Amino acid sequence: MLDKGIPSSWLGSYKGNMEIFSPNGLQQAVVVQLDLFIMDRENYWNYNMSYLSPQGEVLSTKAYHIFYDQTNKKLWMDEGDSLLIEMTRMGNCLFDHYELSGMFFNSSLCQQEEDLVFEISGGQKKASYTSPFIEEADGVVESMRVSFLQRVVLKPIK
Repeated sequence: MLDKGIPSSWLGSYKGNMEIFSPNGLQQAVVVQLDLFIMDRENYWNYNMSYLSPQGEVLSTKAYHIFYDQTNKKLWMDEGDSLLIEMTRMGNCLFDHYELSGMFFNSSLCQQEEDLVFEISGGQKKASYTSPFIEEADGVVESMRVSFLQRVVLKPIK
């Protein structure tokens, strides 16, 4: 059902300038294109992020599927090879959080008027600071340093 997955107002092709940051500032910018389309299969969508050369040629594409599992009432991104990342739709955004090879990743895709804004950030999963024990919380707070951010405002291709 569309209201549990990708809103129909999000469907289409978008383009924008992805900025890649480290704690030292802007490291790189690259033009990307996002194609987001419903598939012939109910509750399945194509999510293709292409990285373009300055001349507009596709250098590489990350092709994923997003699907809504009606049995479990969950939204998933399928990166292929049985790699599934659970997504949560709240407000006008899709969110996910996952860990891979000792790193954590947080990403969001949000609609802002007619644009989509994609962000992904992350860093080493190892705590950079652990607080003293907090009685009220019956635990400690572990802080992990965010070491990168990729952000792009995707404008509809008309």
